[in-house]
Amino acid sequence: MIRTETRPGRLAATFALLAALAAFTVPRAFAADSVASADSAAAADTTWYSLHIHAVRVGDDCGGSRAASITPEQVARWVAKANEVYAPARIRFEFDPTPKKGDWAEMNDTDVNNLAAELPGDPAWERAKSTGNLLASHYPQKVLVLFRHGPDAAASGGGFSSNMYNFVVMPGFDVTTICGPTQNAYLLAHELGHYFGLSHTFRQFKTAAEASAALKAAKYDPKFFDGDGLPETPPEPYIEEKQCGSDPLVVLGGIPYPILRQNVMSYYASDTKSLLPRQVEIVRATLKGRFARAIDGVGPYMPDERRAYQIVSLENGAALEVERGSKEKGAPIRAAGWSGAAHQNWRLVPLVAQDAGTFEIVSVATGKCLTVENGGVDDGARLVQWDWEGRANQKWRLTQDERGDLVIEARHSRKVLTPVKAASKSRAPNASVPYTFVEQSSDRGELTQRWRLLPVD
Repeated sequence: MIRTETRPGRLAATFALLAALAAFTVPRAFAADSVASADSAAAADTTWYSLHIHAVRVGDDCGGSRAASITPEQVARWVAKANEVYAPARIRFEFDPTPKKGDWAEMNDTDVNNLAAELPGDPAWERAKSTGNLLASHYPQKVLVLFRHGPDAAASGGGFSSNMYNFVVMPGFDVTTICGPTQNAYLLAHELGHYFGLSHTFRQFKTAAEASAALKAAKYDPKFFDGDGLPETPPEPYIEEKQCGSDPLVVLGGIPYPILRQNVMSYYASDTKSLLPRQVEIVRATLKGRFARAIDGVGPYMPDERRAYQIVSLENGAALEVERGSKEKGAPIRAAGWSGAAHQNWRLVPLVAQDAGTFEIVSVATGKCLTVENGGVDDGARLVQWDWEGRANQKWRLTQDERGDLVIEARHSRKVLTPVKAASKSRAPNASVPYTFVEQSSDRGELTQRWRLLPVD
């Protein structure tokens, strides 16, 4: 009885998949068709988007040990392959290998260096995710890619990403081999797919026997192998032992299933990868959502409330501080050369309810908060520290200008934090930056009015 009940389902599934097979039987034809149809899908919107890849090589906290094995030249090779894939979506990725000024940087953070997979609720994952999202907020017009070693002694060869956070995790270059010594040239393109909202095309199995057993348990429903729910990508069983072949389909339980070797979201190996029209639509829609604020040139800045920061001037590197570390109410706020003292460290506490989107900026050393003196609303009103009283002149908005630089704006006056050189020629300890008063003034777009948050813990 069981065999006769399941056989009709298997036949129906066979007929349904055979109808779809024509478009997917020959991999070379599939690639050409998919690129052409993807071009058609984007034709209605002819805008090209150019995004920089900001690559960060990660090492451990202790001296940068176990740093990911990656060079700017290798990043550029991955970016070139990503551009092949995303050209039908009218997206071009750029990469400037110039350290600091370009798209290449290094950081030491063991939590980030140990990233292996998404582990919601795991403290190490949550810390690393927070760090990644914070770093991404510094580069609102770029895609942040973190190259890490992984948690084990041997370097990880895989990457991951999602549209639920703001970075891509990648391994070193040489460990990402596929089908023997071949380098996995499309790995970054694949992870960018996840970053822009695409899912895998498949369900994964080690062997054909394992996949057949799972299909039988699913009563031969072909949808069991559907990874992304898109009608353009037929249900695909990914079978590890068949990854490196050239077969255009796999037969399981008498049912032929197309192998989407040339789709960027498939794990099957191929010399070329591409996108289908619906994938193009998803990628472009996600890009517009992710980078809407960057495209508009402005956007909010969301620091991590659990961390302390230095608030550093982009003009000369001077750090915001409470003068001489005074604990008195009304003590002036100055911008001075970095000294590493606690009175240069600040916490940014998000406010709620009607104050949502604003912050209290609190001195780590004194517990008092950044305040516009006497609630002044005019240019030139000085900044002091004061006990938190919940007044509007103690609440601050953090936004980014069209260059992605941080602007700190007083809620009550809509004027921005601006350092002004003091008459005194006294200087901060161990620094060549003169003490300056800090006041509020109208935003003139000057570099003196732009800041950066540097985590200190």
